[in-house]
Amino acid sequence: MGYFEKIAPLFVGLGAISFGIPASLFKIARHEGVVNGPLLFWSFLSAVVILGIIHVARHHWLRDQQTSWRQILLVMAAGTASGFTNTFYIQSLKLIPVAAAAVMLMQAVWLSVLLGAVIHRRLPSRLQVVSIILVLVGTVLAAGLFPITQALSPLGLFFSFLAACAYACTMQFTASLGNNLDALSKTWLLCIGAFLLISIVWGPQIMTAPVTGATIKWGVLIALFSMVFPLVAYSIFMPYLELGIGPILSSLELPSSIVVAFILLGETVSWAQIAGVAVIIFAVILPNVWGVWHQRQLE
Repeated sequence: MGYFEKIAPLFVGLGAISFGIPASLFKIARHEGVVNGPLLFWSFLSAVVILGIIHVARHHWLRDQQTSWRQILLVMAAGTASGFTNTFYIQSLKLIPVAAAAVMLMQAVWLSVLLGAVIHRRLPSRLQVVSIILVLVGTVLAAGLFPITQALSPLGLFFSFLAACAYACTMQFTASLGNNLDALSKTWLLCIGAFLLISIVWGPQIMTAPVTGATIKWGVLIALFSMVFPLVAYSIFMPYLELGIGPILSSLELPSSIVVAFILLGETVSWAQIAGVAVIIFAVILPNVWGVWHQRQLE
């Protein structure tokens, strides 16, 4: 097992944990009067600018990376999945509780494994299937889904499921598309695609809402945690993971969002949620520890 194969689970897991931070930042930004459209716009614009500066500073030009315009456009098109994830998730939160939306978003775990199995024409292992089941059980507990005291909007559930589909596509595309590209260049192209989508979808609100210092400040912070770091981690390390491991690691986003909300927002955490977090962490560790042990047995 090579060095990158050994550290890949750690960095993909850190990327997923980073994805759990922006939810609390969105709430804080809203308390300061920042509206969704401009916030998403400045988040994705900041990611494009930051990664663009890094791209220019490193002199890793696209023309020197044995790529084509077709591949560049495909990677940019794949980046729209991240923009769709944010758009659908925000829309769902207007209609259903955060707990229900979070549970639906975590359906991306099995959706991504299913998508990967179709793309690579290889079924996940039994251990990975067990881990996925544990993730879904832990998700229900960690999100505090039960009891729900209000009726759930079918449209809200549909939007959050679409967000899960888009998130599953993000994980698979970062692992399978443009792997001959430099990882940072690939991430930059993904962010450009997402930025273009956000600009189109949220255009009317972006054009009418005032630009404030708070919008730019929170936009930059959200960009770092929701795009720059996680997409770089996914682009570099996802290809080194076995089929199905990446989606399982991505489930660390939910425990992360709960812990961050507890620290930054003072939200209460129940024992059921703590149990759910423990189940998810166990489900994430299980296939990775088993894989290392099995590799040593073969050696």
